[in-house]
Order: sequence, then C-alpha cells, then structure tokens
Amino acid sequence: MNTNGKMINSNLDEMGYHGALYKKITKHYNITTILYVAVFLPYAIAMLISTSLTPGDGTTIAFFDALIIKTGVAFCGFMSCYKKNNVYVFCVLLLQLISLIICPTLGTFLDLLSLFGANRLLTVLAFVLGIRTFLDNRTYRYLSEQAGFPHFNERRLNQDFDKQQREIKDEFQQNYERLKKTETNEMGDLSKAAPSNLMTGHREINESGMEAL
Repeated sequence: MNTNGKMINSNLDEMGYHGALYKKITKHYNITTILYVAVFLPYAIAMLISTSLTPGDGTTIAFFDALIIKTGVAFCGFMSCYKKNNVYVFCVLLLQLISLIICPTLGTFLDLLSLFGANRLLTVLAFVLGIRTFLDNRTYRYLSEQAGFPHFNERRLNQDFDKQQREIKDEFQQNYERLKKTETNEMGDLSKAAPSNLMTGHREINESGMEAL
C-alpha cells in the first residue's frame, strides 16, 4: 500500500508540474502574440503613412517593406504561436532579415527614435521572440505526449477515462445485443420450420401405412 501511495503521489506531483509548465508556456504564447501584433503592425501602418506623406528615394522599398514584409512578420509570428509550428518561426526570422538588408535605415522620423535604427531594433525583437517561441514549441510537444494533456487535472483525467470505458462498454453491449438478436431470429426460424417438417413426416408415415393396408 505504501508503494502504491508513493506512485499515486508521484503521478499527482508530475501532473501538477506539467500543469504549471503548460500555464507558463501559454502565458508566453499570449505575450509573444501581443508583441508581434502590437509592434509590427503599427510600425507597418506608420511607415505606410510616412512614405505617403514624405516621398523620397527609398519610398518604394520602404512601402514594400511596410506593406508586405512587416505584415508578413506579424502574421507568421501570430501563426507560430497559434499553430505551435516552428516553420512560421523561421519565416519570421527570414522576413525580418530581408527587411534589414533592403531597409537598414528608412530615413524617416521613426529612425530618429533609436541610435541604431528602428528596423534594427525590430530585428533584435524578432530574434528574441522567435527563440522564445521555438523553445515553447519544444516544451509544448513534450507536454502533448504526457498523461492529462492539456488540462493536467486528475478529476478531468478520470472523467475522460470513465467516458472511454463507457464508450467501449456501450460498443460491446451493442455487439452483444446484435449477436443475441441474430441468434434469437435463427432459433425462431428453426422453431417455425421444425413442426412443419415433423407434420410432413407423420403424414408420409400415415399415408404409407394406409397404402399398405
């Protein structure tokens, strides 16, 4: 009993640890998603307005960067957290690197906000968020293979187990009743056929006896 009690306590402690870890990475996903949407999209909108009001030599490239690349970074960043897929993480890093290459500085008021240039700071942010999401995705895959995922609640786990058992039992019961009904129908057919065959046999015997007389 002591051994069983230790095993139960160990399982509960492990489930509690997994539950806390799941809440932690869920919080990370939420914060990362907010940063992608709240930083890159407003930056793209601001750049679209800026390039429209102050046209210059790099206006076309800046407009393309804001409309396509920065919007793509925000979208892929959101999907990397929503789908838990590292393909989107690599897309974020690739798009932002392309943005940094074609637009190291945009020559607008946004670059005056930083000594290093706003786009360079966004590249640093993209890499930090990308690494964070990559690690969270690895943890998520680990947790998805553990018992009790995603709730990691003992009561919920027991309810799910009982539900599965009922479904298995219901399926077994349905098969049993189907077989029983089939056997009953076959027995009914035999019981209907037997008297007829017996009567036919008696009739043949009686007729043969009468002919002999």
